[in-house]
Amino acid sequence: MQDLQSRTLRSPRLLIAAVALSFACLLGSAVLMWRISQSAEEADDLVVHALDTKQRIEDILTIVTAAESGQRGYVLTRNPALLAPYTSAQAVLPERLAELRALVADNPAQITRVDELAATIDARFAAMEVTLHLMRENRMEEAARSIGESGQHLMDQFHLRIAALDRAENQSLVARHEEVAANRERFVLAVGAMLVSCAVLTLFALTSVRRNVATIEASRRMLHRQNQLLEERVRERTLELERAAELATRERNRAESLLTDVNHRVGNNLALVSSFLTMQLRAVRHPEAARALDAARARVQAIASAHRKLRLGADFATVRANEVLTAVVEDISAGLPPGEAIRIHCDVAPLEINARDAVSLGVLTSELVMNAVKHAFGVGDSGYVNVRFAKPEESAPFIEVADNGVGWHGKQRHESGSGSLGGKIIEMVTRQFGGRLERAPLSPDEQRPGTRIRIELNKLQLVERTS
Repeated sequence: MQDLQSRTLRSPRLLIAAVALSFACLLGSAVLMWRISQSAEEADDLVVHALDTKQRIEDILTIVTAAESGQRGYVLTRNPALLAPYTSAQAVLPERLAELRALVADNPAQITRVDELAATIDARFAAMEVTLHLMRENRMEEAARSIGESGQHLMDQFHLRIAALDRAENQSLVARHEEVAANRERFVLAVGAMLVSCAVLTLFALTSVRRNVATIEASRRMLHRQNQLLEERVRERTLELERAAELATRERNRAESLLTDVNHRVGNNLALVSSFLTMQLRAVRHPEAARALDAARARVQAIASAHRKLRLGADFATVRANEVLTAVVEDISAGLPPGEAIRIHCDVAPLEINARDAVSLGVLTSELVMNAVKHAFGVGDSGYVNVRFAKPEESAPFIEVADNGVGWHGKQRHESGSGSLGGKIIEMVTRQFGGRLERAPLSPDEQRPGTRIRIELNKLQLVERTS
């Protein structure tokens, strides 16, 4: 085993050394090729630059020659159309000279030649202008003499300067072509060196691979045996984990069932207490005692409804608000006297809240709805009560109870204000949730303005769903 490990460690070292050596050769060849490529690109750019310069020189020669020919033709024929090249040359030549000067900006000798050429062109065009002036005054002989004397001399100078510029660019072009040829030879040598480096790399790699094949095969067999042992251990451990997970799942389901059963039992027991209070209510003859027992029964029934609907979430600590509050409102609707024309609508968002807050929220809803049912409508009146629980984007969740009844007035303030038990319960639960009761008419301009009660529950914690 130790001999196998020693050979396994030694073989990669030889392979690394071979690869490092070959890589150094390749790197040197690549750097050399890069430098040659850069030099070739520079030489190509210089050739293109020289050709552009020659093209500008040719353009200037053509323009000036055309202007000279047009002027001579005008002197002979007095045809104004022949002056078009002259007029065009005056507009184009400054730009062409500027382009030529920019192309030879890195060559002081050529810049001097361009400046001399520009001066000659200016002198020749000045002489042309004199000739044209003599023509316009019908001094034909003087105009012809001007062309023959000063004009020919200036054109000779112009051609000499053009030839000097072109000759210098030709010499530069020849030198740059020679440099391109030299770069091509160096590039071929660099490619040959790279091919040799690749051959060396291949040779070293093949040699090292042969030495490593036997060692790798032995290592593979040993690893296969080790993998078989590890897989057996993993299977055993997986079975243990599956048994533990199954046991945990059973215990969780059992705990969930127990909690659900406890909530139902509490709800049923409270419903039984509500039934006892109903039976006692039937036996009481005193009106005040009957109202007190009825109010107590309604509150116990609200708590019972909330408990029966406490379906705990996966964390056993949260419930959906709509399930709890809808159950409370449905029980209140079912408890209304037969033939009652009051309809109760419920619009509750399915928000997740802590289970510890569910019963308090149900009691608060029950008190607000019962107050609306008792005080908003007269005997035999019809109407509706809307219950809403929601969470706006930028503010706290709120509960709102609105009716289209007679509206808030002094009698209600006396019967259901903060001095009554219901008012105290509402005030206590409102403080518990860090809220403040806001009351306003639902429809101020109507005969029955109704009432809207809104409580923002600043301290009510909503739980984000994780699935």
